[in-house]
Amino acid sequence: MNNKMRYGVIVGKKKAEVHQKDIPSIKDDEVLINNKTCNICTTDYQQWAGDRMHQPFPMAFGHENSGVVVKVGKEVKNCQEGDHIVVNIYGPCLECDDCRMGKSSVYCKYNQANEKMKNPDENGVYGFYGCGEYQVAKSKHVFKIDKSLPFEEAGFVEPLATVIHGIERLRVKMKEKVLVIGAGTMGLLNAQVARYYGADVIISELIEKKLEAAKELKFDKLINPKKENFDERIKEYLEDEELGAIIIAVGATSAYNQAIQIAPKGCRMLIFAANFPEPDWDLKPNPVHYKLWEIIGTYGCSTRDYQSATTLLSKRYVLAAPLLEEKYPLKDIQKAFEKATMPGMYRVTLEI
Repeated sequence: MNNKMRYGVIVGKKKAEVHQKDIPSIKDDEVLINNKTCNICTTDYQQWAGDRMHQPFPMAFGHENSGVVVKVGKEVKNCQEGDHIVVNIYGPCLECDDCRMGKSSVYCKYNQANEKMKNPDENGVYGFYGCGEYQVAKSKHVFKIDKSLPFEEAGFVEPLATVIHGIERLRVKMKEKVLVIGAGTMGLLNAQVARYYGADVIISELIEKKLEAAKELKFDKLINPKKENFDERIKEYLEDEELGAIIIAVGATSAYNQAIQIAPKGCRMLIFAANFPEPDWDLKPNPVHYKLWEIIGTYGCSTRDYQSATTLLSKRYVLAAPLLEEKYPLKDIQKAFEKATMPGMYRVTLEI
């Protein structure tokens, strides 16, 4: 094994490069991973585009990645060389009270994500090196995936885990009507998980390409408000029932306002999507009070959600293939980001 590794890094606004550093050594409770692919997440391309200037540079981005274990520490028992794995990039301590209660990893005061995003390493770089040829992780943060699952599809474990966490918070019920606003990557993951939990899913989306992806995933209750009367179509789909829940899966003012315009009494609304700059929302307290609405925020996921996500993807209960676009070799990282930021795109993959 060569003692050098390449890794993708965002060095400034609209500028990504491939740098090199020493392959890190591992401790007794760690594993060395040879990453195979890394999908470009929304947070990645937003930072590249200059929309997340609160995040530091240079950023060794990448958390929708997967690879193969090539070395294990002598205390590691949950995986071995040759295993296909993903990493819980939140890195919860699993020892504090919040972790032991099974809360989202963002509650953990000692999670590694906070450390890696706030403090540079010995190379002066922030981030997880998920888009690097090699990556070190504690074995307690490693999850095995089925070897038949393509690496680029395994990269959806982290976003899927956050979706599962949100659906759990939303308390989706069997056979209830659930509207998903937005059929982007996260919208269609939300739609699939809500359906897995037994919901009757309706999807609203303005872009025809994304409605076609929804059809490929066997969703048939679709609305394009730009081309048809939204109120008439959703009334048809509801069949005299009320909407039980709405999932706002696109960070746009129009999506937030659409939700409160149609939400009936007792409706639960999941705020899954954020955006930068922050969208406006015409939400006032009186309707929330009198209509008994529940406004539910969600962010991150728990260790249990990670395990559930690996199972749903490995067993193909949730399908990621329709949410993948083009693949680029690592050397073409700049082209990959340019492609990922184009309107209407699903995930772009960097092959490492």
